[in-house]
Amino acid sequence: MNKKIKKEDLEWFIGFAEGDGSFSKDRLAFTINQKDPKVLYKIKKILGFGKIYGPYKNKNHNPEDGRGIYYRYFIGDPENNYKLIKIFNGNLLLDNSKERFKNYIKHAKEEIEFIDNNSLPSFNDGWLSGFIDAEGCFNGTMAKKHGQIIRVTIRFTLVQKNEPVIMNHLKTLLSGSSSSNKDGDIIRLYIAAIPKVKQIFDYLDKYPLKSNKNIALVRAKKIYYRITDGKFKLRLESKRSRERLINLVRNINKNN
Repeated sequence: MNKKIKKEDLEWFIGFAEGDGSFSKDRLAFTINQKDPKVLYKIKKILGFGKIYGPYKNKNHNPEDGRGIYYRYFIGDPENNYKLIKIFNGNLLLDNSKERFKNYIKHAKEEIEFIDNNSLPSFNDGWLSGFIDAEGCFNGTMAKKHGQIIRVTIRFTLVQKNEPVIMNHLKTLLSGSSSSNKDGDIIRLYIAAIPKVKQIFDYLDKYPLKSNKNIALVRAKKIYYRITDGKFKLRLESKRSRERLINLVRNINKNN
């Protein structure tokens, strides 16, 4: 294990792993699959162990545009899985993660007592940054009237299944709104009010994203400044400035 690991990096990793990580049901093993291998190498650097494999092709693979390619971060040896258990035990926040982790540690040769954690995410730790890297999404929308742009909006969303406690807490923390599917088990949290989106930007300045989702964040920030600096109407009057704004909105998630 990397003995110099930073607390905020460890918090980020736990949040990211809770969003995108997978505990094996059959043996002591941990996996993260990602189409961007760079974030997996960052995880390996943070922890100081694990192996990265790939590229692999999934069923949606398209050789023309490269879609359907993914890479895998994998920990399968007992020594490093025991290191991982020490990292996760007592630090997991999601109910689903806790249940999967309980099954995971059953495969350990020695009995390991599960340590619960009833704390919640805050703006004072890196967990939420990791969770956003795994599950968050920034989008831009344009409203038009008579073919003319009258409003541009930035929207941040988080979607999670069977996690009402955490999602309702995040709704309050982020001052957002939420909706759910007809069964009520999938909660979609969204934030569109400019001051609340800025709050997320400020948090992520303190606890930066580490995946290529940071590209969407940078574009979202550019949109934010273009609609809040008092020159929005002037930009719409300039063909060049208007086209730049339109491209930012349309391409906010390009390359993600």
